[in-house]
Amino acid sequence: MNYVIETDSPAETRAHAAAFAAETLPGTVIRLSGDLGAGKTEWVKGFAAGLGFTGPVTSPTFSLLHEYHGGRLPLFPWDLYRLSPDTNWLDLDLPDHLPGSGVTLIEWPDRYRGPWPRGSWHLHFNHSANDHRRITLIRDV
Repeated sequence: MNYVIETDSPAETRAHAAAFAAETLPGTVIRLSGDLGAGKTEWVKGFAAGLGFTGPVTSPTFSLLHEYHGGRLPLFPWDLYRLSPDTNWLDLDLPDHLPGSGVTLIEWPDRYRGPWPRGSWHLHFNHSANDHRRITLIRDV
């Protein structure tokens, strides 16, 4: 299943993510790819809000993983930007989170060679002039 959505502001990007979160089940894995500034972190913020988190949500660029509890489902956003594909993933416990007890979001998924769980999502973000974003959503089968 593939489809495309377009947003014209960070608020629209967050709103799309919040609506997506409302339909998400435990064990969901979502990979987020796209250039720096393409809207991935805004989408994660909206997704967290859609699960009911009210506190600040930040990208885990330096810590690799943040955990958010207290919403409808636990949320585990990873940011693999600093890592290489040759990273020893067993040392980082990433495979143990695939799938996890809540929702696992992974920015820069190309750094991890997988395998990805069946039924996971891949969202690719394209950013153009102003705040326009095109998000392609692909469901792995």
